Amino acid sequence: MSQQLRVPQGTESFFLEEALRHKDILRQIEDQYKLWGYLPVQTPMVDFYDSYGELLDKKRQEESYRMISREGDLLILRSDITLFLARQMALILEEDHCPVRVYYSDSILRYQNHEDISHNEFFQTGCELIGKKDLDGDLEVIMLLHDQLEELSLPPFRIHIGSRALFRRLLANAGAEEKEKELSLLLDTRDYDGLCEVLPAEAVDLLFFIGTLTEFRDKLTKLSSSLKKSIKEVSEDFTALIDQLEKTGKAESFRIDLSEIGGQPYYTGFVFQAYMEGADRAVASGGRYDDLFGRFGKKFCSVGFSLLLRKIEKLMDVTERKAPVQLDGGKKDFAALYKEAAERRDRGESVRLG
Repeated sequence: MSQQLRVPQGTESFFLEEALRHKDILRQIEDQYKLWGYLPVQTPMVDFYDSYGELLDKKRQEESYRMISREGDLLILRSDITLFLARQMALILEEDHCPVRVYYSDSILRYQNHEDISHNEFFQTGCELIGKKDLDGDLEVIMLLHDQLEELSLPPFRIHIGSRALFRRLLANAGAEEKEKELSLLLDTRDYDGLCEVLPAEAVDLLFFIGTLTEFRDKLTKLSSSLKKSIKEVSEDFTALIDQLEKTGKAESFRIDLSEIGGQPYYTGFVFQAYMEGADRAVASGGRYDDLFGRFGKKFCSVGFSLLLRKIEKLMDVTERKAPVQLDGGKKDFAALYKEAAERRDRGESVRLG
């Protein structure tokens, strides 16, 4: 088939009414960021591959699009806005600028597979809170995501909260820190027996916990004294997080899910994903990463999330837009028609000319 009659595999475009709907939803989301005091940022579409190569696991390296610049440098197309944003912000931020609150809305390119030809190009929106290390930073970003989803006309949702720090603490207890990548894959596939070959059964049971905030409190009280002692600091952080979430009056929107450890190895603390009816996987994900900026020469901590906009657009109950008023010229000349339309537009009407 002629290239004039097709587009590259996995790319995405949308037009007219669908594009207008996309813009309207994005505007609602960005208005929410602004209400929370976040400012917009724009990351480049391409950057030097060597800046990110060590931060991408084998799977992400295989998924990334790369190319050679005219100068002979190996470049990578934006496949993870968090990584690109961290590098760009590290170039301009100084410690006395922090905390900094930013948001973004842009496309990423990530190869998936030959069968799924429609999902190589994604539209992400998200935010980052840079330079705020305490629990209030985690809570701010978690509740911002909650309010984003609650504000939109979406099906019921739950935000599952886990902890990379807890996972690493359990590995350290078993002397298995060097097996983090291998065991994270076993946890992702829920391979209970495989995990029990390395970790104590009680630790594996804990990693498989999913429940309400109250149920997690009860779970902590029933742990053996030795396990309680070994995860004391992390469990205290969870207790403080739960206390604050309950005080917001939104506790039913959250679940503690210790199988959630973050999809990227750069996460260091609390991680979370949002699930909702009608979506085959998480529509949003995020967490804390306090070491990522150090890879780019700055010691900033950060927490953030990204939301896959096209996933939630398909699930939204959107009120049908009122069609524009059509003004027919008749005997009126263009100037007269323009003035009439301007008066109606001042009243908020959408008007098309003759």
